[in-house]
Amino acid sequence: MKDRFVLLWRRVGTALCPYRSSDTDRSLPDLLREIIPLLEENGVSVQVKVEQTDEGAGVWFNGAPLADLIDEAAGAQRYCTGPSRMEELGHPECAYEGEVRSGYVVPEIIFRKAVLLALED
Repeated sequence: MKDRFVLLWRRVGTALCPYRSSDTDRSLPDLLREIIPLLEENGVSVQVKVEQTDEGAGVWFNGAPLADLIDEAAGAQRYCTGPSRMEELGHPECAYEGEVRSGYVVPEIIFRKAVLLALED
């Protein structure tokens, strides 16, 4: 596990962070206020950088785009809600489309998994 967590948020003007949890309705900054002390208690140094930009806005954890980390963290969820699994359970109308990115609003556990993925060696 890496001993450093660097969060970079490049935002346009004073835009609010677009990431929010779907189940707890907490914003990513709210969630990070809870997670950062836990990381520090476990020997992980944390650095938060906020940059103003006109283009290339986004959020990165340890240099990895948060959108990519979310997609990777959501992999198990995709399996559980994938077409073959939903057909097997008799609910093909509920199947998740694999080509669709997870987006900005996902369950809180996905954001937590994204932090852990960013800390993997």
